[in-house]
Amino acid sequence: MRILWITSFPPRRCGIGDYSADLTTHLARDARVAVRVLTYADGLAPGVARWDGVEISRNLDARASPHRIAREIEAFGPDLVHLQSSCFLHRPSVNRALRRACDVPLVTTVHDTPRSWRVFYTIPSLRGIYRKSHRLIVHSSAVTRVLQDFHGVDGQKIARMPHGVDTSVYRPDADTSEARRKYGLGEARVVLFFGFLRPGKGLETLLRAWAHVAPKASDAVLVVAGGSPTQVRRYGLIGQEAEYPETLRKMAADLDVLDRVCFTDYVPDSLVPGLLASAEVAVLPYGGSPSQSGPLHKLLSAGRPIIATAFPGFQEVLTQGSEALLVPAGDAGLLAEAIQRLLRDPATAREMGKRARQTAEQRLDWSIVARQTLDLYEGVHK
Repeated sequence: MRILWITSFPPRRCGIGDYSADLTTHLARDARVAVRVLTYADGLAPGVARWDGVEISRNLDARASPHRIAREIEAFGPDLVHLQSSCFLHRPSVNRALRRACDVPLVTTVHDTPRSWRVFYTIPSLRGIYRKSHRLIVHSSAVTRVLQDFHGVDGQKIARMPHGVDTSVYRPDADTSEARRKYGLGEARVVLFFGFLRPGKGLETLLRAWAHVAPKASDAVLVVAGGSPTQVRRYGLIGQEAEYPETLRKMAADLDVLDRVCFTDYVPDSLVPGLLASAEVAVLPYGGSPSQSGPLHKLLSAGRPIIATAFPGFQEVLTQGSEALLVPAGDAGLLAEAIQRLLRDPATAREMGKRARQTAEQRLDWSIVARQTLDLYEGVHK
């Protein structure tokens, strides 16, 4: 079976690009499958090259016409096209061109979707894609509800699959020495946030909570690990996002905890497993409801006890008191109490970490997700 993916892809710093790189690599390990990714050049030379068993065509253009998309489809001759989609991943022109040009079955993974008419100019092209698609893949029931209730999608078209993680890379026993040396952590106990720094992830709440925790945990440091995604200004709705990390540093200084917070900026892939394994507690204090979270899955695979916001997207993966402590969004006091609880009770934290690792191995490994994806492809291709 020949599958053409249309998506963002590394070196672009983008969660969907990372997801695409991981899943296409695992799909391509099946000898019956040939995968090509059609993606943006992002500063690299256009053309086709191979990467970890996958063909990468960097011939996608934000101003793509139906003719150009049709030419790319014809050049590979796929049995099926798989589009990665979110509110702003592709310009409306790309969605419209694909809808008109695609003459083989279309599968679309909807990582996120507009929930109101606030972003009205993206909605018609996205709804055109939803209608054109034979199946829609989602990572959470929250996105399913929006697709059905706001966009009028038939629920029979929707399949829910987990996000996925490479459990062979993100491990509890990963070597922590290089990450600790790089970020000057020494022997400190690490409380970790990991992910892109964007408004809505509750980092202001985390800093306020840390201002309560830091005086009572003199041997601990808060590590805020991550930078800004590529092309944060594309749609003008998040014009301050590029300055957001500096805003957080200023807030930490105003709270008088800057010397107890380590801002790493973007973490190279080679250091991520060790940095995650360094954490005694991981915190995902999102202020808005996520569909799913790549950092969450990596932290589970690394066997870290997690404190997260009690949102449905997280609750579909995490169980209160098992792998995680779940707290209300925006409540710095309860978040501080949860952090202190796990720092004071390392035995409970270790047991939660073991259950986190089991969840990743049994439900989230990329081999499981790749098998589910291939089964869906085969059902559509029939």
